[in-house]
Amino acid sequence: MPQHRPHAPNGKTRRQAEPVKEVGASRRRILEKALEKFTTLGYAKTTMDEIAAELGMSKKTLYKYFATKLDVMEALIQTNFDYLNQRCDAVLAGPLPAIEKLAGVSRVIVDQQQRLATKPMMESVRDHLPHIWRRIETFRRERKRKNMDSIIKQGIREGTFRTGIDREMFDNFLSGAINEGIHPEVLIHAHYSMGDAFLGLMDIFMNGILTTDGRKQYKKLVNAKSAKDS
Repeated sequence: MPQHRPHAPNGKTRRQAEPVKEVGASRRRILEKALEKFTTLGYAKTTMDEIAAELGMSKKTLYKYFATKLDVMEALIQTNFDYLNQRCDAVLAGPLPAIEKLAGVSRVIVDQQQRLATKPMMESVRDHLPHIWRRIETFRRERKRKNMDSIIKQGIREGTFRTGIDREMFDNFLSGAINEGIHPEVLIHAHYSMGDAFLGLMDIFMNGILTTDGRKQYKKLVNAKSAKDS
């Protein structure tokens, strides 16, 4: 009697059906190569042919995983969002004090964005993929709000953050600083990196720009104004 190969659920034989682990590994290789190309050349100047050739993969195999170059970019962006959410949520849920959590989530974001937020990548997304640019903007706002709400509440409980700060005002000021100093479009033309921008923003917001003598002088001004107004 003839020997029949067992069939996979989709009708392919087991020899023909690609294992799930292998599918994941192949997708990962494609995304890693695409990230390399997009961050160095930009989205518009990268072709699917180049990605396939540099992976030693046929175009037919590449298109089995991603039907278009846009699908590759969208998968990269979603993978980045998922990673940042997982890492930031882990920091927020951990046992560290608020100030260390602020440094922790900042480092997570800096490390990941330094891999992605290159000038060729950002210019290409802004100019050719406006819907993805808007997705990135929405994600940045929501992720920042979640991080800061959690950290500020904890800092107030711990006594390391001031209680008299107007939360809405603080959030607006922080958003303004991020939009002007760390916004991807600003970084395209800035002389500093994403990492420098995050660390500089954190230092200025936490320490301010005044020295000890400067703080004394500022306190005198505040007290004088309060006396005048009373």
